[in-house]
Amino acid sequence: MVAGFNSLAGPSAGALERNRRSREQGFSLIELMIAMAVLAVGLLGGIAVICAATASNGRSKLNTTAATLAESTLEKILAIPAGTTGAAAQTSISDCAGNTFAVRTDHDPDDANNPALTDAGAFGGVQVNFSQPQLNGYSMNYVVCSTGAGVTFDVRWRVDLGPTPSTQLVTVSALPKTGLFTRPVTLRSLRGAP
Repeated sequence: MVAGFNSLAGPSAGALERNRRSREQGFSLIELMIAMAVLAVGLLGGIAVICAATASNGRSKLNTTAATLAESTLEKILAIPAGTTGAAAQTSISDCAGNTFAVRTDHDPDDANNPALTDAGAFGGVQVNFSQPQLNGYSMNYVVCSTGAGVTFDVRWRVDLGPTPSTQLVTVSALPKTGLFTRPVTLRSLRGAP
């Protein structure tokens, strides 16, 4: 007869208890370290996704504000009829910081007085060249007030002759002066009689 085993009744109660205890010893230290490493990788991946989403949301907010500001400036320029000259061709825009900017809406035949344009590639189109200095009457550092500190946008515009003698092509670009990897938002429109 084998100890702890009754040939008629099977394993004895003591042998079953020892066998059960050996299976319930728990995780080994290595298993615990592997589980913690997997958990750490998952948590770090989640934190990276949250950081990327937050940064993307900030860029989206800047781009939306730049588009709204460019559209507002474009509408101010388009409200003045093409071909208007002198004081009648000027308007103004004020920002929340109390700055008032003169906006020239006439085409200056001397191209040196118009902001330079640059080709931004196949998907960027033609936009105002922000590497050039600002020109008085054709640019502004507009402050948009929001929660906290205001954000400054470099807004520039250009008025060119249109495809017909009685039209003008207006190009307005806005670029946030804060934030990395931001691109200017550029809007173009024709004004005048086609």
